Amino acid sequence: MRPDPSPDHAMGILLRGAFGHGGPLWRPLDRARTRARLLLLIGLLGALLTGCALAGRGVAAAPLRARAEAAQRHRVPAEVLGPVHQDATAVATRFRSGELVTVRWTYPAGHTVERRFDLPTPAQTGSTVPVWVDDAGRLADAPRGAAESVLLALGTGAGGWLALSLLGLALHWLHGRVLRRRTERYWAAGWAAVEPHWSGRLRRRHGS
Repeated sequence: MRPDPSPDHAMGILLRGAFGHGGPLWRPLDRARTRARLLLLIGLLGALLTGCALAGRGVAAAPLRARAEAAQRHRVPAEVLGPVHQDATAVATRFRSGELVTVRWTYPAGHTVERRFDLPTPAQTGSTVPVWVDDAGRLADAPRGAAESVLLALGTGAGGWLALSLLGLALHWLHGRVLRRRTERYWAAGWAAVEPHWSGRLRRRHGS
């Protein structure tokens, strides 16, 4: 009983099939298929390394990014001016999670802003609610912590790996379809040349 081939032996067979001579019955189409599999393997490995690199760079920069966001985001008190009328914002309020109100805040000093704001819980007119703004006084999301930035970096790396892998698999599938059509034409031409001899029609034609 022959032992299973080692990974090195299997890789050697793959490389010989892609760039060398795979045997007496090895056709150019077989070599093209082997090269396509080898390129797919290299592409998937490259996608994995790219995803890991993206995640690694994001994780390394996560603390700095978190500190930068914390320095550029400011929590300021905003005065509730009153609820926004539903009839004027039918589409906007359809997907909101709380109460849509108009609020007013002052940031930076001397710069007053009025905006619509989706409150998670109802608030009375004249009360104050905290909002996050950037350095220019525009509404902004709350700053992400270091842990959230790390998770975002890992997600970015995983997304990059998945996108590149799917692209490689799609190209490999398209290439396989092209090779299958070439194979069908190859076999059709071969059968057209062999079938008269194999079936005896050519001998009967000459005999008659």
